[in-house]
Amino acid sequence: MLKSKNIELVPFETRYIEKFVEFRNSEDSRNFTMPGIPYPVTEDSVSEWLSKKANPSESGEFAIIYNETNEYIGNVSYNNVDWKNRHCEIAIMIGEEKYRNRGLGTEALVTLLDFIFNELNLYRVELKVYDFNERAIRCYEKCGFKKEGLLREVVYKHGRYINEWVMSIVKDEFSRHNYQGNN
Repeated sequence: MLKSKNIELVPFETRYIEKFVEFRNSEDSRNFTMPGIPYPVTEDSVSEWLSKKANPSESGEFAIIYNETNEYIGNVSYNNVDWKNRHCEIAIMIGEEKYRNRGLGTEALVTLLDFIFNELNLYRVELKVYDFNERAIRCYEKCGFKKEGLLREVVYKHGRYINEWVMSIVKDEFSRHNYQGNN
């Protein structure tokens, strides 16, 4: 369990699957879902996916719990850990719309990054984000992520090709970054 001021990150368990399916199948979520995630998501497919992610040396999936109401509001994860080069990828979803634009995603990411850099002792974290997802890009930049490069017209979605930004942060940048309202 990883705790901060307003949220707690707990290991994702089967009790969250039903709500996760609701989040992931929503129209809003589908607009921002990266390639390779099947649609529609079913409880069986999530259970199977969860059993395959059971090795914490390769990945970790956390439920984001809002402390004030003890409500499950989304997920944050790390994946594709490269222990030799000490880096991984991350992803986040605030599925409960009423909890968006309140800084909780930033807080969840800062909490996860602290764990990745200081507990797992990784050095670099990266992510990909659609270029039109301005809310997410602002969140990542608040956490200290930098845009590294643009993957031009890499995904076909909504009847057109979409660009993705590759963003990253390294441990030294995370240590120096000034976070507001977290922990």
